[in-house]
Amino acid sequence: MRKFLFFLIASLTCSFTAFGQTVISGKVTDTSGEPLAGVTIQLLSTKLGAVTDSDGKFRITNAPKGNISVKATSLGFASQTKQITLGDSEKTLNFTLTIGSVQHKEIIVTEKTEAQQTRELPQAITVIDTKEIEGRVVSVTSLLNRAVGVKIRQSGGEGSTSRISVRGLEGKRIGFFIDGFPMSDNSDFVDVDDIPVTMIERIEVYKGVVPAKFGGSSIGGAVNIVTKEYPPTYIDLSYSRESFNTNKVSAIFKKNDPESGYQFGAGGFYTYAENNYTMESPYQEGLTITRDHDTYEKKMVALSFSSKNWGLDKMTFEFPFTQTSQEVQGIRQNIRKAETSADAFAAISKIEDGNFLLKDLDMDFTLAYAYTISRLVDTASYRTEWDGTTYGAVSALGGEIGTTANDSENKKHTLANQINLNYPFNAEHSLNFNSVLNYANFRPNDELKDEVLGYKTNYDSKMISWVAGLTHEFRTIGDRFINSFSLKYYLYDIKTTLTDVYGFNDPEKVDFSKSDFGFNNAARYRFTRDFLLKASYAYDVRLPSEEELLGDGYLITPAGDLKPERNSSLNIGVMYDRSFSTDTRLQVEVNVFYMYLTNMIRLVAGTIQSEYENFGEMRTLGADIEVKYDITKTLFVHGNATYQDLRDTRETEPGSTVANPTKGDRMPNIPYFYANAGFEFHQENLFGGKDQNSRFYVESSYVEEYFYDFEQTIYQTRRIPSSLSFDVGIEHSFDNESVILSAQIENLTDETLISEYNRPLPGRSYGVKLRYIFK
Repeated sequence: MRKFLFFLIASLTCSFTAFGQTVISGKVTDTSGEPLAGVTIQLLSTKLGAVTDSDGKFRITNAPKGNISVKATSLGFASQTKQITLGDSEKTLNFTLTIGSVQHKEIIVTEKTEAQQTRELPQAITVIDTKEIEGRVVSVTSLLNRAVGVKIRQSGGEGSTSRISVRGLEGKRIGFFIDGFPMSDNSDFVDVDDIPVTMIERIEVYKGVVPAKFGGSSIGGAVNIVTKEYPPTYIDLSYSRESFNTNKVSAIFKKNDPESGYQFGAGGFYTYAENNYTMESPYQEGLTITRDHDTYEKKMVALSFSSKNWGLDKMTFEFPFTQTSQEVQGIRQNIRKAETSADAFAAISKIEDGNFLLKDLDMDFTLAYAYTISRLVDTASYRTEWDGTTYGAVSALGGEIGTTANDSENKKHTLANQINLNYPFNAEHSLNFNSVLNYANFRPNDELKDEVLGYKTNYDSKMISWVAGLTHEFRTIGDRFINSFSLKYYLYDIKTTLTDVYGFNDPEKVDFSKSDFGFNNAARYRFTRDFLLKASYAYDVRLPSEEELLGDGYLITPAGDLKPERNSSLNIGVMYDRSFSTDTRLQVEVNVFYMYLTNMIRLVAGTIQSEYENFGEMRTLGADIEVKYDITKTLFVHGNATYQDLRDTRETEPGSTVANPTKGDRMPNIPYFYANAGFEFHQENLFGGKDQNSRFYVESSYVEEYFYDFEQTIYQTRRIPSSLSFDVGIEHSFDNESVILSAQIENLTDETLISEYNRPLPGRSYGVKLRYIFK
């Protein structure tokens, strides 16, 4: 431990030292001015080079002085070479590539892809590159469930409640971002599984340390979905048909006008699922349930417009709209009438500028407004048992859920602003500032419930939160050593009214503000080109979310006195990445981690409404390993395993002096050991012809038995059994992947899969998909 603390202190000290070196930076675009990602930039007669990022930018350090040739190459474009003279100052060099034929032998890759570069950042990161799997019949949930250290906790089929778990921390503790913009409190708009894989470039999973550049309030982990940068003209259509009458359609259209500099885009998706699978009741032995009241439907359309003609690098306007409806499925009883729905509209503006006020000061600005209406209709005049027996509703005015009838219409206005500024002082030092400001105005209304209870239960609420982060990054020559140190400041203010759930006392006005701070440091040292060491530490805070503080207007009451959660986490990891030949490559990563969470927030059931409360403390100790191996040009295997030991460390029960009987016990409803493995065979023109590609794959997943609640005696059996499931699939593409056909069988052996408080998941299922791409 002393050596590790010395390593952290030394890394912080090194962050404020500098060495001069020559730098070449610039940007690569096509003839229409659109930035090109993945372009190889090579300094001829040297081993130096770089690959452009999603903004078309590159940066090469430690370049030799004097006259030198710089070459830009990319598949599908004619290569371009420029002569420059390097002195002591930084040199800016831009390229404009034209479409043309380029032979593979002209491409000399001297740097790794953006996904690989992200993996090698100082933080503990898992990167899912969707390039090779976007044609499959697969969802984001499936991809995350196969990632090391990650589990998705679902309560049913398509559209069911799901929570992301990273190293055992889950729910609102794990940040959800799209292109770096926080989405954790915008589930009315889009959930993780709503986004078609065809729209995703890669998925980044941050474990332990969440970079301050993302903003938001998350501890222990974050999922960032990076969407694709499309070519100037692009059409992408897909349709999939899966078991339980599940249908998914997505469409993307983009047109760039090179002469005017304007770009237009439109897209959307539609999902419909009946989710009518059968399962064994977890509450009544021998009872088989057919889920016949769980239909889910979601529609989303979005329009976008961007321009490069207004004195900025790029300005974009987006207008998404979603509609969601879902029947409420019962588990203990046969709910027949209750259903939820939500409509959401947003207007988003984005500004990108590479020289904002100062040369090399990059600025990204996002302003978003959203208006949502969510509803719960629960007015049934009677309740139904699974055997068909009927009995009275939960109240005199009806209802099947909880203790009252509901006919709610909850309206919410939200305004979010994110500002990110990044300034490189020189080749070694850079500073990043990120600010995320959120305002929420929640207006719940349920006159039917108020009539049942005889008093008003929910009032208007307002909340403002601000998270600001400042990050200093230091890189030595050749990026042998990288250190990133961040400070974060958190502030939130809430105004609401709390009521006594029994109606005995008058409503109480709540108006308070809270603030806190956090910091983290992540360092990476490359011993050789193939081997590197990572170490990181975070002392961070998570603000209570809107739902936790304000409630949901019908089943969850506001909890204005919640304290922010605080997490201390430590991670040490090693990574080995070796290419033995053009077709053979081995990647191995091992991490050990420790976390201690205080003021943990959890949902507690009440007589009339549930409420979030601060539960106490929890300790985590674990390790994970991931291996990927390209054995040959056509055969790829991979596997990972995660062990995470989460223990209850509370001395007493919440709000009392009574000794905690579960102190030292493993936390329930969280798997402590799970593993994934698979292989893929891929071959060009396997069945003859040309410009065709075929893939065959098998994926397996294992979860060890774990508790779904604390077991206090040997006579209690509250365990979710171990499971081993297999998925198999095939994918075949034509005309250089312009047309893709795929099919998949999930849970091939029809294993009984149980998750989320002992609730069975679907058994064996089938899916087929057709995708067409024009570009």
